[in-house]
Amino acid sequence: MKNLLVRFLLLMGVLLLVGCGGGGSGPFSSGSSASPPTDVKVISGDGGATVTWTMESGVEYWVFSAATSNLTPQNWATQSQAKAVRVAQSPQVITGLTNGTTYSITVNGRKDGGPGGAGSPSISFVPRLAGLVWTLGTPLATSELRGLGFAALTFPGIYVAVGAAGSGFVSADGVSWTAVTTGVTTQLNATAYGGGKHVAVGAGGTITNSLDAVAWTPVTSPTTNDLNGIALGGSGLVAVGNNGTILRSNDGGNTWSVSTSGTAAHLYGIGIYGASYVAVGASGTILVSGDGSTWTAQTSGTTKDLRGVAYSSTRPLFVAVGAGGTIITSADAIAWVSATSGTSVNLNSVNVGGQFSAVGDLGTILVSTDGAIWSMVASGTTANLNAVQFGLIGYSAVGVGGVNLTSY
Repeated sequence: MKNLLVRFLLLMGVLLLVGCGGGGSGPFSSGSSASPPTDVKVISGDGGATVTWTMESGVEYWVFSAATSNLTPQNWATQSQAKAVRVAQSPQVITGLTNGTTYSITVNGRKDGGPGGAGSPSISFVPRLAGLVWTLGTPLATSELRGLGFAALTFPGIYVAVGAAGSGFVSADGVSWTAVTTGVTTQLNATAYGGGKHVAVGAGGTITNSLDAVAWTPVTSPTTNDLNGIALGGSGLVAVGNNGTILRSNDGGNTWSVSTSGTAAHLYGIGIYGASYVAVGASGTILVSGDGSTWTAQTSGTTKDLRGVAYSSTRPLFVAVGAGGTIITSADAIAWVSATSGTSVNLNSVNVGGQFSAVGDLGTILVSTDGAIWSMVASGTTANLNAVQFGLIGYSAVGVGGVNLTSY
């Protein structure tokens, strides 16, 4: 009897939802239905999709998705993997989808809390691994872009690119970019989001931060060494740089303390796993820390400079990349083994979405699902690529000459 009651209540919840936002009659509302948008478009991504349409003032839009080839606002709740986004805004990113599975999207609307209107024609799409096909964008600057970050805390997320002469750019999709003033004129090498702020670091110990990635303020740095990488972990932001420099901040990059690294080697990149950190650098240097303060050196098995490191929690696996096509992997950040990259070109950055993607000099891009077997894919450029970053459903990459690429 109790199970029957639970099922009845769940059914009533679905019917009320459809009535208020999905196209039925809303018995408690005085508003009206809205006509469906006529220009809905869907761009498939890695584990998701981006939905766009022309929004009209005063209309509350709903986006419905499910694992079916024919979707309506009336049948969505009975479909597999059904999702509904209320008060949706274009562009709307749908995440948590399974690559290789067929999904459909429909969009409807209502006014003043009225019943949902008819849905737009159902559009089918199949999410796929990003990193296989890349699109070259309009150059962002004539100078070099060196760092790239992404923050998903504000919809639909924001990419931040930084580079030579303090250049900075922001984008919601990695395609359309807007220049911003970072407040500094020195080279910026890396950027990350943490403690409620975007933070960029660079030459001569430069640090600047921003609440919105648009208005930036330089902050006092405790070092004059170049800072090359930054990441957010469980103990806050950690920045790494030349001569073994490691800095830590717990307040969004406003104030910094110096940590003892135990090395004089230049550190070029840093990654996170859970609450812990892995830093990589010159001559195969690898340091591991659980709190950003105490660091332990690990044997990497290479003397090549390591430029970037990334961690996949789903595998789980660390991948570090560097000079001469070097790729090493580890399940625990302690024991590292070499992987064959198939190239002798310097690799400068690695990141992970549905698969690992590494970028390097001469437009080199490599992808791997397991960290062991790597394939080269066409980038459409011969410019050196310095950074790659996975967003919600795809990658962005930047490099010399303001080059920028996306892969969804």
